[in-house]
Amino acid sequence: MRPTGKEGYLYGVQFGTAVTGGPDVKLTKSGWYKIKSRGADGSGIPQKDPKRENDRDLREGDVYWAEAGQKLATGDALIPMTLKKLSFTTDVSAAAQGQAIDVSTQLDVETGARAFEPSAFKEQSGSINGLVDVDSEEQRLLANEFSQVNVQDGSGHVSVSASGSRVHHLMISYRESRTPGETEMWRYFPVIVESFQMDKPIDGAVPFNFNYKVDGKSRPAIIYRTIPEGEIPAANPLDGDE
Repeated sequence: MRPTGKEGYLYGVQFGTAVTGGPDVKLTKSGWYKIKSRGADGSGIPQKDPKRENDRDLREGDVYWAEAGQKLATGDALIPMTLKKLSFTTDVSAAAQGQAIDVSTQLDVETGARAFEPSAFKEQSGSINGLVDVDSEEQRLLANEFSQVNVQDGSGHVSVSASGSRVHHLMISYRESRTPGETEMWRYFPVIVESFQMDKPIDGAVPFNFNYKVDGKSRPAIIYRTIPEGEIPAANPLDGDE
C-alpha cells in the first residue's frame, strides 16, 4: 500500500489523567496511550513478539494503541491521549540527519579510504506550514512561544499569557484505516519550535509557518498498526477537529 497525502492528517495531542492499574482494572476506551509506568510482575501492557529477538518490550514513555477491555496490573499506568486535527495545517516536512565520526588511523592508509563510525544520535527537524486561523488553540500556543498573548473573551475578562517555551506533542497519520488486516502508519513526534513566520500579504491567504526540532527525551516513534479482527470502528483515536 502506497498512501497519498490525502490519507493522513496532523494532530495536536492533549494528555488526560493517567489510568492506574490494579485488581480488576480494565481500560474503558480504545485509543492512543502514553506509558507512565509498567508493572514489574504480570503487566497488562503487551509484550514484544518473541520471534523479534533484537527488539524490546514497551516501556515508560512509549506510545501505543490500547484496546478497550485491556487489563492493567498493579504498577501499570497509562496516560490517555486525545487527538485533534490541527485546523491551520497545509503540509508538513520532516528530515533526519546523522553524523559520521572519523576513526581513521595509520592502518587505514593502505586502503586509501578513511574509516568512519556512525554517531549515536540522529537529529530530526522540519517545518509545518499552514494558514493563520484565529480559532486555533494550538496556533495560539505556538505564537505564545515568541510573544505575550492577551485573550479578551467577550464576557468582560482579559487573560494574559506570558511568552514561554514548551514541548508541543504532535501525531501525524500517513495512512489511517478501520479495516481489519490493513496497516496504519503513524508518527508521534514531540517538537520544540525554533522559529515561526506569520506574514500579512496585501492579498491572498495569510501564511503561518514554523520550524521545529524533535525532542528525543519524549520518546518519538513511528508506529505501524495492523487493525485486528473484531475492532469496533467507533473505537477511533479521533475526538474531533480543533
